[in-house]
Amino acid sequence: MKKIVLFTAKCLIVCLGTLFLLFLLNLRYEQVRDNPYSDADKFFHIKEYPDIQICNLGSSHGEYAFKYDFLAYLRGYQCFNFAMSSQTYDYDYAILSMYRDSFADDCLMFIPVSYFSFNNEVTNESEEQFLTAKYYTFLSPKFIPHYDPYIDIVTHYLPILSAGEEVVKILPFSSLSLKVFAAAPPATPSPEELAAMEAQFREKAQNRYHRHMDGKEEYFLQERIDNLNSILAFCKENGITAVLITTPYTSLYSELFSPEFKEEFHATVETIASNAGVPYYDYSDDGRFSNRLELFADADHLNDEGATYFMDVLESEIPEMQDFLLRAKPNRTQ
Repeated sequence: MKKIVLFTAKCLIVCLGTLFLLFLLNLRYEQVRDNPYSDADKFFHIKEYPDIQICNLGSSHGEYAFKYDFLAYLRGYQCFNFAMSSQTYDYDYAILSMYRDSFADDCLMFIPVSYFSFNNEVTNESEEQFLTAKYYTFLSPKFIPHYDPYIDIVTHYLPILSAGEEVVKILPFSSLSLKVFAAAPPATPSPEELAAMEAQFREKAQNRYHRHMDGKEEYFLQERIDNLNSILAFCKENGITAVLITTPYTSLYSELFSPEFKEEFHATVETIASNAGVPYYDYSDDGRFSNRLELFADADHLNDEGATYFMDVLESEIPEMQDFLLRAKPNRTQ
């Protein structure tokens, strides 16, 4: 009996010692790590937007393409960009459900539809955990799709368990590492700069194409289509004017997709739009953008200049936006 007690005591000491060491390492990691969920920080300020009038959902295409500075700060409309990198329709719907009381009685919502919107974004389980963890920082568990208590605990209390290669930052010499910052593309690039930009964008376009398209058994999953239909039903139930839209891409990106894929993509989106009674606008191959690399941050994401131009185009061409701006009075109070 005495041996059993001693063995149990040793095991307990080892466990407590391990937990204490993990606590210390986690404390150090939280001091030195970059915030991996910084794009979700905006949701901590959503209470400042109690009556959102113009907004968008989406993945990074929506995050980059919709720039509301003019509409919000100069014209007084209350706008919010709900999009985040790699955000899927089920998380779009989760966000809408969480913040359903944040929309004005008259609201216009752009819903981006990308070439990869209907297939799986992630390539492995660890990547999926990283991409979903940011939602645990602001969404209530009841709204999180396939809620996982382990991810919740790691995200809030033990982020070191998901640090991966970043764990080296807790070492004393890690501060000596260099950070590389990408320069924004110039507004009027020289021929040499344009050639270098084209080579860089072409490589990124191919990398993104292969990431989204290779090894996929199905590019148009019924689950994703159902998720989008749920979003459109939410909009109808809550009096929100929904507009489906494909944001501009460079030709370097768009040309990688076969005519057959594009035909099926457009047929899928147009069927969804027709069944829901909502409009769909496609700017993926728009010549005003596709061959002007200076308007892009990379092969398929607009930069600030491109987003500003895109917003001007939407206001001049989208009837739903024109009608909204004519009938809705700005309500921004700050």
